[in-house]
Amino acid sequence: CDRYADSTMAYQGYGHGLDLDALRTITAFATGGLTPDLTIYLDLDVEEGLRRKRAAYEAGEAEWTRMDQMEVDFHRRVREGYLRMAAEEPERWLVLDARRPVEEVQALIRAKVEEKLTGRDESPFHLL
Repeated sequence: CDRYADSTMAYQGYGHGLDLDALRTITAFATGGLTPDLTIYLDLDVEEGLRRKRAAYEAGEAEWTRMDQMEVDFHRRVREGYLRMAAEEPERWLVLDARRPVEEVQALIRAKVEEKLTGRDESPFHLL
């Protein structure tokens, strides 16, 4: 999936300042304790991220959401939250510099996903 409990922690906890322990309890209950094997975070400074989003919106390639409209400090807190979570669980996170060329980012993601899948006891494709 493209978002999970980490997004709740980043946006609601770090961004909006809700109690992190309470959010952890709620998300653990809501997910049954299920945690992703891998979380990929494409890191970009806030100003560049908002510039890219605005350009995509103006080109008709993306929507401009209420989250996009939040103040720059909110986005900085969210980014810091993601980076803090990644630092706390480095074995689960892949943090990539989103300023790198798309092809390079794609290759790094593919390699990490293949590494994770190779380490599994059972193929995730066994039902196909």
